Amino acid sequence: MRFNSKNWVLQWRTIQVFVLLCSRGLALEEIRYSVLEESEEGIPVGNIAFDLGIDAVNLFNRKFRMAYRTSMQYFDINVKTGVVFIKHKIDREELCGSSFTCFIIMEAVMDNPLELFRIKIEIVDINDNSPLFPASENTMPIHESTLPGTHFPLENAFDPDVGKNSLRSYHLSLNDFFNLETHVGKEQSLSVELVLTKTLDREQQSVHQLILTALDGGDPERSGSTQITIIVCDANDNPPVFDNAMYKVQLSENIPVGSLVIKLNATDLDEGANADVLYSFSKLVPSNIKRLFSIDRNSGEIRTREILDFEETNTYEIRVQAKDGGQLEMTGHCKVLVDVADVNDNSPEIKITSFASPIREDAQPGYVLALVTVDDKDSGLNGQVFCEISPNLPFQIVQKFENYYSVSLKKHLDREVVQEYSITIRATDRGFPPLTSFKTLTVFVADVNDNSPAFSKSSYVVTIAENNVPGSAIFVLSAQDPDSPENAKIKYSLLETTVKEASASRFISVHSDTGHIFALQSLDYENVQMFQFQVEARDSGSPSLSSNTSIIVYVQDQNDNPPVILLPFPGHNSVATEFVPRSLKMGYIVTKIRATDADSGYNAWLSYEFLELANAEPFKIGQYTGEIRTTRVLQDINEDKQRLFILVKDHGKPSFSATVTLTISLVERNEEVKSDYRDMPRNENYLTELNVYLIISIASISSVFLFTVIVYTTLRNMKPSSFGKPELCPGIIVNYSSSQSQQINLFSSVESSNNAQKSRFSYPIWNNEKYDGVKTGDVLDIGTGISQVRS
Repeated sequence: MRFNSKNWVLQWRTIQVFVLLCSRGLALEEIRYSVLEESEEGIPVGNIAFDLGIDAVNLFNRKFRMAYRTSMQYFDINVKTGVVFIKHKIDREELCGSSFTCFIIMEAVMDNPLELFRIKIEIVDINDNSPLFPASENTMPIHESTLPGTHFPLENAFDPDVGKNSLRSYHLSLNDFFNLETHVGKEQSLSVELVLTKTLDREQQSVHQLILTALDGGDPERSGSTQITIIVCDANDNPPVFDNAMYKVQLSENIPVGSLVIKLNATDLDEGANADVLYSFSKLVPSNIKRLFSIDRNSGEIRTREILDFEETNTYEIRVQAKDGGQLEMTGHCKVLVDVADVNDNSPEIKITSFASPIREDAQPGYVLALVTVDDKDSGLNGQVFCEISPNLPFQIVQKFENYYSVSLKKHLDREVVQEYSITIRATDRGFPPLTSFKTLTVFVADVNDNSPAFSKSSYVVTIAENNVPGSAIFVLSAQDPDSPENAKIKYSLLETTVKEASASRFISVHSDTGHIFALQSLDYENVQMFQFQVEARDSGSPSLSSNTSIIVYVQDQNDNPPVILLPFPGHNSVATEFVPRSLKMGYIVTKIRATDADSGYNAWLSYEFLELANAEPFKIGQYTGEIRTTRVLQDINEDKQRLFILVKDHGKPSFSATVTLTISLVERNEEVKSDYRDMPRNENYLTELNVYLIISIASISSVFLFTVIVYTTLRNMKPSSFGKPELCPGIIVNYSSSQSQQINLFSSVESSNNAQKSRFSYPIWNNEKYDGVKTGDVLDIGTGISQVRS
């Protein structure tokens, strides 16, 4: 029945908001509203944005949502304004039955950060239901010999409203023989009995008509009524009488079907058929009790027919009647109250209200990733639940308020160490024995680009032979990034560096995806022996991270240059003439063949030999010096000329060589000895150009010498207080490095005692020549790429 007084409903639509605070400044935990049942749809219940103390705009931005426990969504929220309003009409009696309290509990969830608020809305009862009897008419036979004071149980009226709106009293129509007696039972239930106040006389009045009215306590008051017809019977003087008018029994729930509840006993003082008693449930017993219990007509035993469930109903009121076998049967009544004791037969039920996965690995401790509710249908200690998770996990579970828990981050995560966690929530009640439930959450850790690509080495050394094919790969770089594939995609690039005063990109390129390094040009050892560049590896994260490595490339010499004959000999395949006096002694140096090779190492190590050794007498040539000496005196040689074919070759593989033909003309002692280069092409301007070069060189040397004298004189005349006592030539170290067959560089380093000034001079000298009385072709002290000539 609906309550139609809309104005009165609106007056009661005042909302009570109870805010539970952990401490000042902390987030709200529970918001409580109250609303009248049967309120119209669209009526506002409260403004949750205001009650939470946040801007209504943030409700939308933080994805505010509500989780409902009821099957129907009775409330909704306008996320733009924060107003919670009624979406469907609420019938309290349908929702909560005759329970004294009726709440609709919802969870409000907001993200960024994840927060949980419990909204508890009380449904306030209104007097929208009248008391109602099971039947509009009831007939009751009473023997005329029944003594005054006898009680006759009547069917109770039922009012689904609660509190002051529930059933409050009964009223009986005026009569001379009967009165009412009410009893307040468990949970304030009101039962009524008809009491005979005066002896009945069938001859005077055989039928009595009574009206029983039930009244509630609402405002305005509502009522319901039923008609009771009393038939006065003759004979059968005594009705059956139970040992007790009311019995109390306590049973544990889940007892086996067929278990004995109680054995009733009623006696009848009559004799014969009038004393035979049959037991049955009263017409007042509802159908659910008849479904759960049975009664034996003859023995009066009440047994269970189904499993009793404390969580469904914890109290049953069974009205039993005993009838005798008289022609006009008489009835006795009693009441059996059955209390069902709770047994810990329900495991806790775990529900995940909100769950965020994956979680970023840079999430801060305290980040809430799951909201959990736990319910246990049992009561008392059997319904008290505590939750826990493994302490070895980087997570913790914290109770926010009753039956509400949050799973939050306890310490920092590292996806590169653990990518996935299984969180098993264990909920255990405090019953005996305790029951436990489990719920497993799988949490994936989302990658954050927190690792730079890493090369295995800070620098790499690559050796490549010169004369390589342009565009060929010379090396492969590989960097590793432990982040996820989305952040670990690596791109390689060449950093801007210079090689021989040119950009490295002219010589080298790097494949951005594979890390292959390509030589764009054919390298020439004689031009560049070593160069260095840097490669960057950058990942695809946001923001991206990078690292660098250095590549040192050593160009390996190949034997690609033949020996070159030096002046005064014309060159390869040339012919020269040397005039030699016949008076020379054995071992005299006739001449020296000089050659060089632009290669290095064994490729530049030159050796000299005669092509026709039989025709070389009486001369020999130094294998590594190129000196041509006499092997005996020349007086007994008849020929005036002798042609020598000289081969100069390196030690490379394959070997390159050069040849020169030397004609030796023997002359007498007094004859002028001169060289004849008749086979050489002549340059008419050779002497003129040489004179110019000599003049320029002499002038330059003189200028440098004059400048040096002036500077030296100035320094000698300066005061010692300014520079201290100078030390001239405190130490000279002469270093040279070369192959045996190419140019030697002599370096002189001069340092003062205070290391304030350093000078370095370089002197190029060809191999196999003498310098200050020391043969430079003899290696006196061999170091790692550096030799020293000690004075």
